[in-house]
Amino acid sequence: MNLKANPQNRTYKLLIVIFAVIILVFSILPVCNYFRGSTKDYDRFYQTGQSVLSGGDIYVKGGQTFQFMYPPTAAILYALMSMFGLLPMIVIFVIANSALWMVSIFLSVYLTTGKILQQHPLLYLAPTACCIPFVWDIYQLGQPNLLLLVCMLGAFVYLQLKKEWHAGVFIAFAASLKAFPILSLVYLLYRRRWKAALSTVVFLVFFLVVLPIPFRGFQRNLQDLITWNKGMVLHYDTDSIAQRPGRGYSWKNQSLIAVANRLLRPVDAFHSKTRPVYVNLATLEFKYLNVIIIATALGLCLFYITSMPHSAQRTMHTDSIEYAMLLILILIFTPLSFTYFYVWLLYPLMVAVHILLAMPYPSRARNLTLIWFLVCLLLLSFMLPIPGFRWLAAIGSTLYACVLLLGGLGWKLRQL
Repeated sequence: MNLKANPQNRTYKLLIVIFAVIILVFSILPVCNYFRGSTKDYDRFYQTGQSVLSGGDIYVKGGQTFQFMYPPTAAILYALMSMFGLLPMIVIFVIANSALWMVSIFLSVYLTTGKILQQHPLLYLAPTACCIPFVWDIYQLGQPNLLLLVCMLGAFVYLQLKKEWHAGVFIAFAASLKAFPILSLVYLLYRRRWKAALSTVVFLVFFLVVLPIPFRGFQRNLQDLITWNKGMVLHYDTDSIAQRPGRGYSWKNQSLIAVANRLLRPVDAFHSKTRPVYVNLATLEFKYLNVIIIATALGLCLFYITSMPHSAQRTMHTDSIEYAMLLILILIFTPLSFTYFYVWLLYPLMVAVHILLAMPYPSRARNLTLIWFLVCLLLLSFMLPIPGFRWLAAIGSTLYACVLLLGGLGWKLRQL
């Protein structure tokens, strides 16, 4: 095709070049940090992997706070990656994250439109650009949240293809690396995707119990699971969420639990050792605060359920919105939800952009939708490391962005 006759092709080529440059820069910087002696979470993951290979402890090392906070299966994965040294492990991470970033974009486009290529350039550009700060954190820290996103998107694709057992494998694998994707199991049960739910449970047992046995043995792996479950999943009190004393309630955590605690009781919003800062609007007892958290969570779930179409009314378009809302709810409900977690918004933001592009121009509905979308982006921007922004983040700006995005998508789903 003649490029002069199709300027959109030039736009695609330009986007590809820009994206390639960004990936190159993001990949080089963690390697440069290694030579400067700053390896962030990479070093912690490497040490955990080495501990697994040498038969050492995974969770209790140098104190009561876990040095590693993910399930034993994740430790096995890091053990395999750490066999060749810290620098090769960092290189593997950045290459994997680069591939996963591209895959997550293409899967998001496919789920949103039914096709991967030849879509409106803004559909690729806008959500990807909005999520660059979150992807930056993932590259710098070595976090696996892009992998988790690809697993969830892959599961949604298999659900649309009616291959429920495959969908369950993807969700189970994600939950075996970080626990919070298991919240999607509630959705599978509500939608009566019985095979997918059963597959999730079966393969979660496989990934958590069976897979680590060659490395840890049955008894030791079982003890690892018990230790991790008590310290992470079941650990929530007035001082800490999971293994994050202080930081779990700081402004960086934008989960419903953390924001509610900051607003409704006096907890240090900035995790300061010298001068605590409080943003609470009320002072409630811990037990009453949790009643409010549960009631709010149930209200959001009720909104989600009432927005869903009946089975006979479902289409690919309604499913795409439904899946996007599910990802947002998981982000809201997970107890620890730091900056890099919000790379999961890539798909919901893409759905929002697709809705905006499909509206007639000019129209009042399109203008209102554009305002809604821009306000969501504005609230998300307060997570950026800019002086003064963290005060807005402390009162829950990212949480409000997620709730607003959820509300807009639910409103559109009800219209459909």
